[in-house]
Amino acid sequence: MLSWVDKNRLQPNNEPLKLTQFITALDAARLLHKNAAVFIQSANGEPTALTSAIAGDDQAGNGVHFTSNMIPGVNRTDPASLGENASATSFFITPESAKSFADGRTQFIPLSYSGITRYIEDSDGFDFALIQLSPPDAEGNCSLGSSVDFVPVIVPNTKTVIAEINQAMPFQPGSPTIPLDSIDYAVETDHPLVGVDEIDISEETNLVGRLVADLITDGSTIETGIGKLPTMVLKALSNKNDLGIHSGMITDAMADLMETGVINGSRKKIDQNKAVAGICVGSPRLHKFINDRTDILFQPVSYTHSADILKQLDNFVAINSVIEIDLFGQINGETIGGRQVGGQGGLVDFMRGAKLAKGGRSVVVLSASAAGNTISKIVPKLEMVTCLRSDVDYVVTEHGAVDIRYKNVGDRAAALISIAAPEFRNELTENWKDLKLNL
Repeated sequence: MLSWVDKNRLQPNNEPLKLTQFITALDAARLLHKNAAVFIQSANGEPTALTSAIAGDDQAGNGVHFTSNMIPGVNRTDPASLGENASATSFFITPESAKSFADGRTQFIPLSYSGITRYIEDSDGFDFALIQLSPPDAEGNCSLGSSVDFVPVIVPNTKTVIAEINQAMPFQPGSPTIPLDSIDYAVETDHPLVGVDEIDISEETNLVGRLVADLITDGSTIETGIGKLPTMVLKALSNKNDLGIHSGMITDAMADLMETGVINGSRKKIDQNKAVAGICVGSPRLHKFINDRTDILFQPVSYTHSADILKQLDNFVAINSVIEIDLFGQINGETIGGRQVGGQGGLVDFMRGAKLAKGGRSVVVLSASAAGNTISKIVPKLEMVTCLRSDVDYVVTEHGAVDIRYKNVGDRAAALISIAAPEFRNELTENWKDLKLNL
């Protein structure tokens, strides 16, 4: 079987393959130079030995411009802080990069995952890419393992590829591979993959999960992410049958449903009997669970977030947690109090993909209030909009679930007020009266 490098001619500039040089992480860090454009893989594929080596050397990151997609709550590296006079381009703002963003050293570009892919394709490319691979097989091919996402579009747009060959990265069946000798420099490592702790959810208090579960029929294919609310939803699906997965990531709660047979993909029209994702983000238990499984396919963003693929998934349900929704049905998934605290991620891609699928629907989940019930998460009108009001189908809080997709503006406002925290409903009703005057 040909690797994706062979099939798509991904060797930069169509140059002949050359022997890989094995070096130390520090020597790799010192290959970088001032004004270099460097891409760093993120999620569970973050090459932490390389980023640590750059951070620990006085000159390695000096004047370098890094591009990365570090995920809030998952990746702890701030690329703009890896060296003196370093700067960064990012598609998320994380707690670790908030200061460099405020200082102007991190540039934020508001793109969805499909938009990031196009951005990379349209860019001038990178001088270096820092990625992570599995050890090679007997044929000399390394696997992207459980972290594929943007790497297949990065490699052909990079002059020099530096890879951590990590013993902990699995040679995952079905994942794309790359010949070891197409890598310019390799650093041998053996360290745990970046992950997150499992989230403990009480079934007794899982009202949001049960409300969403009522909207999901047997045989549906679902997408969701990490965090408390998505985990609540997955924990509530234990009595469903023949669910499929097509998502940006595989999580611990998904693994639990695969283990019990609830998720088996048997009714999927494409990738039947397979769970499809771009990355694996979770606990060490999860990384052990996915190892060598042939029923999990890790694919690039160009596949996982593609509208052309998503529309082929009958009864595709996109389930995503957001920060706020306004009375028009507009979604904010990335700012709090005007501060950028995240990014678009795959939210728009999956919500719109669900609209295209036969029987598909998007489900937005959020807590009705925050800060000890002093702030309503359902607001009169948003200042920052991540998703249009036409993108939303169902909205769920702990106070109920409403279908707003075909409602007129007045009826959808009333529906959203009905699932707001009771303390804010009268105020929101008065807010809507004022807003109507300007429609």
